[in-house]
Amino acid sequence: MNAPYEFPPRKILVPTDLSAASESALRYARYFHDRLGSDVLVLHAHQLDLPPYFSSGQLDTLKGELKRLERVAEDHVRRQSEPTLGFAPQTEIAEGSPVEAILRTSQKDPIGMILMGMHGYRGLQRLWMGSVTEQVIRRGSLPVLAVRNPPSDAPIGHILCPMNLSGPGRNALDYAAQISKSLKARLTVLHVIEHENEPPDCPLVDEETGKGCSIEEIHHRGNAAKTIAEAAKSLKPDLIVMGAESKSTVMGEFFSSTTISVMQLAIGPLLVVPSGPASSGSLPRDPIQ
Repeated sequence: MNAPYEFPPRKILVPTDLSAASESALRYARYFHDRLGSDVLVLHAHQLDLPPYFSSGQLDTLKGELKRLERVAEDHVRRQSEPTLGFAPQTEIAEGSPVEAILRTSQKDPIGMILMGMHGYRGLQRLWMGSVTEQVIRRGSLPVLAVRNPPSDAPIGHILCPMNLSGPGRNALDYAAQISKSLKARLTVLHVIEHENEPPDCPLVDEETGKGCSIEEIHHRGNAAKTIAEAAKSLKPDLIVMGAESKSTVMGEFFSSTTISVMQLAIGPLLVVPSGPASSGSLPRDPIQ
């Protein structure tokens, strides 16, 4: 297996807005830390838009005050996070929009995953996801685990990996298999066949990828998002792992929109694996049939 991402990640980035949704993300981060030894970086971003009539002297004074307040904020974030995590995490305060701060911080080595809490919004309030989580997924280059509720006592015992035959689909399967092996979790691989010219029962898991995993393969025809939602409702997995193309190809837009649809259906924790770093050196994948 020549996967572009490795699990477990050495360090997990957890953006927080100090809400209940962020606390759910911190609880998952604690699980990965306790079970797999991953370090945790907690990030809080704030954006201050200054009026144009401020003089340069006023701006310098304000910037000095903001630096002092950043230290206070960092201490507050650490104290708020520590009881949930069970240890004192590394913390960072970033000035700027949450999306830009998350993307910028995620480039720091050795961060290998972003873990985000999603607010339980409905209707028009779903636009929150479009402004934060969805943008991080679309623009970022790391796996993103989006959670809405805190984990159970045994958070990840069964993984569902919906996939197609694209490169992002294969990357998601590689990553899901790594999680399965690391956490001793069952893995169900779902191939949703949307197009008539796709082979109905093509093999999904090669011998190397499946080595050390408890894997079941299932095949269904139909609309991808609807079929995945129905499978998740029936199988009740603890984690859904999906691939998403980061560039604007026909397949990429299709798969990204499917991923976002599954996220908005709120059917469980969703881990989105991007297409892979350009320098990953991953092997060429099978073309779309």
